[in-house]
Amino acid sequence: MQIPGIDQPGREVQRVDVPWSIKDVLLGSAAVVGAVLVFLIVVSRAASRLESDTDWFSEGDLLGVPAPMLLALVLETFFLVAVFIFAISKRGALIPQLGFVQPSGRRPYLLAVGAWLLGLLALLVWAGITELLGVEFLKIPEPPAELVDYSGIRLAFPLLIVGLFGPFCEEVFFRGFALPAFASRYGLRGGILISAALFSVFHFSIGAFVPIFIFGIVLAWLYVKTGSIYPSIVAHATQNIVATLLST
Repeated sequence: MQIPGIDQPGREVQRVDVPWSIKDVLLGSAAVVGAVLVFLIVVSRAASRLESDTDWFSEGDLLGVPAPMLLALVLETFFLVAVFIFAISKRGALIPQLGFVQPSGRRPYLLAVGAWLLGLLALLVWAGITELLGVEFLKIPEPPAELVDYSGIRLAFPLLIVGLFGPFCEEVFFRGFALPAFASRYGLRGGILISAALFSVFHFSIGAFVPIFIFGIVLAWLYVKTGSIYPSIVAHATQNIVATLLST
């Protein structure tokens, strides 16, 4: 099976039928960054007007939702909004062109389990290497306590936002939206590498860049191999859920 909209006659991708372009992906990425910055400025000014000694970004909350989790929710939502604006609304893209094609059989989901294990292995190997080298800024950062300091029913918040909603939004943006656009110009391998790099950059962590980049490559390969975005979402969600549970 192939990426929806990509024709693979034999060796490597040569043609992409999706109506959006690299320019749309770059504009969408810039729009996400801009929207998040505006959100941060607005919230920061609102918090300063309260004249509170509390650092809202590390200790604040809104309706009981901790600030780091709220920021994650906002970022993921903007990914979906960007895809809607620059692919669906602007270019008339169809939902199946974004990867929403039901895969056949169990094999795609078995591959998803394998992809998750590869992503987990990348994290463990990178953590071991950085620990051995002793280079602090290259080490994978600990998740904010506000994201993982949950138990019981409250654990549902990070599981829903970080474990389910985040992977769904990111797979739609990076695999369904970005990958085909880059593949249209740079071929399948180039599209996989560039979309994985973009995926890693948007996690805003130097220490996590390498393992997330590798996981991005694995997720992109899974998307290409199965021709569906669903296995990639499953693999990504499994990674995030396990990481969240282990951090609590």
